[in-house]
Amino acid sequence: MSDIDTLLQPIPGEAPCGADMVFSAEFDAIREARRHDDPHLDQGDWVIDIKEADWPQVISICTGVLRERSKDVRVAAWLAEAWAKTRGFAGLRDGFLLLDGLCRRYWDGLHPVPEEGDVQQRVGNLAWLLSRSQQLVRELPLTQSEGGRFGAALWEGASQLANAVKRTPQNAAELTRGKLTLEQFDAARRDTPPAFYSELEGNLQSCFGALDVLELTLAERLGDDGPAFSPVREALKDVTELTHRFAREAGLLVRADMTPPPAAAPAQPATRLEPTLTPADHTPAAPAPARGPLQTRDQALAQLREVAEFFRRTEPHSPVAYLADKAASWGEMSLHLWLRTVLKNDETLSGLEELLGVQKQPDSNG
Repeated sequence: MSDIDTLLQPIPGEAPCGADMVFSAEFDAIREARRHDDPHLDQGDWVIDIKEADWPQVISICTGVLRERSKDVRVAAWLAEAWAKTRGFAGLRDGFLLLDGLCRRYWDGLHPVPEEGDVQQRVGNLAWLLSRSQQLVRELPLTQSEGGRFGAALWEGASQLANAVKRTPQNAAELTRGKLTLEQFDAARRDTPPAFYSELEGNLQSCFGALDVLELTLAERLGDDGPAFSPVREALKDVTELTHRFAREAGLLVRADMTPPPAAAPAQPATRLEPTLTPADHTPAAPAPARGPLQTRDQALAQLREVAEFFRRTEPHSPVAYLADKAASWGEMSLHLWLRTVLKNDETLSGLEELLGVQKQPDSNG
């Protein structure tokens, strides 16, 4: 059983979601472990030790709470942040998948429980994670060398600094004092092993997929009241394009005849036309046995379920199993019922049905 599967198991006892622990010692300990001082702030005459965040401690407390005490959006969001800080984009991906699993399985009892049907606090917690994820995407390292581990935000800063030096070269010494230069960033990039970029490419692709799954789940639960996903998706897109550039410069080849990592294809957004990068020494997977063309609707739905079962068995962290299951279940619905499942706002639903000319069907329970 994976770490995510373990954290998604019900809390022992009568209440599967446990208790709200917002005023607990565990919450205080998580906040203290997350707290860190800005090293760039002027300390004046009082020089004190800089407090750094203890991310392994955050992970330890959060996993304990989610496993044994409480299913809580706030704790899961903090855990996603800590996973990203310690494991990069693979950690961020797992954070999205964890939140998705909690929202799918425990929505009604998930903490914070809505008061009188008001889900704004829960939406605010989810919006915080997406906003923080946008920052993390720009901060997570795109280099791995003795020269440093630098992210997209530092690359942008170094590029802007290089342009400033070009404009006023006589001020170069003053402009670059204490700052990361583009030459230093490029040196770290050149010293980064190609395998790092190959793995990074796959992790970025799976991040897109996990984000899509979470967005779909929240759209089903919240309709138009859900948080905005486009800022973090745009940040991921920008970093992915930068990673493609660095990977090419590291010697990775774009080979049409090579199979991309299994989790990459479903996670790749439709708007991205650039092919997946694969290392030159990658061995293509054996081709699947030939299969005749689909003849019936039932065959198509059955094949979707086979796809879901394959990914559930071979890649339990991949969002493909969930998406394929969803597609198969939607295939059993009429358009009217599907719209009612996805859209929770009655006014929006009625307007769309009128636009599409969809005839309402009586409820089966009516």
